Amino acid sequence: MATSHSSATSTTPSRNGNRRVTSPDTTSCTSQAPVITPPKRRPHRIYQPAKNSLYDIFEQHSGTALFVRPICWTDLHAQLLGVKWEELPPCDTPQPTISPATPPSPGHLNPSNTIITLNNAFACILLPDPMHPILTSNAVKTALMTLWPKAFSEPHYLPEFHLYFGGLVYRNAVPAQILWNFPSDEAKSSSSSFRSVSARPAKSSNVSTQFSPNQSPANLPMICYIGKTQLASVRNNSFRLACGPGRSWNEPVFRLQQLRARMLVPSNSDHDAHFVGVFLGMAQKHFYPSPPITGRRDLRISPEQGIPPCPNFHDLKLRILTHDTDSLEFIVYTGYVTKEFLEKFHDPFKAPLDDDDAAVSGLKIEYTRVPIWPILGLRERLGKALGQEVVGAFNPGEIEAWEKERGE
Repeated sequence: MATSHSSATSTTPSRNGNRRVTSPDTTSCTSQAPVITPPKRRPHRIYQPAKNSLYDIFEQHSGTALFVRPICWTDLHAQLLGVKWEELPPCDTPQPTISPATPPSPGHLNPSNTIITLNNAFACILLPDPMHPILTSNAVKTALMTLWPKAFSEPHYLPEFHLYFGGLVYRNAVPAQILWNFPSDEAKSSSSSFRSVSARPAKSSNVSTQFSPNQSPANLPMICYIGKTQLASVRNNSFRLACGPGRSWNEPVFRLQQLRARMLVPSNSDHDAHFVGVFLGMAQKHFYPSPPITGRRDLRISPEQGIPPCPNFHDLKLRILTHDTDSLEFIVYTGYVTKEFLEKFHDPFKAPLDDDDAAVSGLKIEYTRVPIWPILGLRERLGKALGQEVVGAFNPGEIEAWEKERGE
């Protein structure tokens, strides 16, 4: 006859800690299994963002997609970041005086190779139909190198700036077409160019070794070129279009994507929020090391958890160049990136005191228009808009005629 005891097994702790071994047990089948109490989890610390910090702004607009790439930034982003746009008077002088009694200049009768080169470059830049961005970039590079060979001798095509937010870096988040860096204090050489420096990843992704306020900005971002037509093209193609059944054309989704793209168009084409992201990416490049090259788009700035120590930020003055094909003008943007503006992206939980409407941590952007035609006087007009700290010393009242080739 069988016994009334079960042959079930139970687990008992072993001597070496948490491991359990199975052993025969004579407990009745009706006995309940021991209750194992799960370990208590350590409660997560809840951080309350400071008033007017970026995280506080996110909470106030929780139903709005704000945490997106700068190409998808809208007028609301510029408003919440405290961007102040100011249009300055156009730089439309000097221009050659033309009167019926004035004979044509030798440059009109027999234009030099320099004038022909500039004329061809501007004709390419001002085409009404958008060209391939590389062709437009080449024309802009040719024009600026002709006007100021030293200042624009080392262009960098298709730069992509990283964005640093909290303890993370988002790689290649802000594209542009051409970048020029601040020139080095000594004679430029190919071995000391920024191209070899920027492509080399940092040995350590710690931000403890940063530029001091007195550090020279040599070989760091100075001015970018971005075409408005190229920006519009990127926005129109920012959203992927999924095929319909049987790989058919998906008209409803196409119309939806068109609507999303139109929502990104700024109400004022001169106040493009993408320029805010470009200024931010250019400025952060002055203080953060390049992240290591990996397949991930987002990385931690330092191996430690949390937000690393703040770099030694200081105010910067940077520029963006674009053009208007309708008015046949260059537009020069000057961004005054402050220390407080950079700090609130480094630690999005914090904000300066009395920073309502980003009065302290905002970004001021000035812009001025420069007529491209006539070519005579353009060097001086554009030079005044860019500033001598970019193009070097020159006489803004003396028009370069280019009647003779350089070096003759």
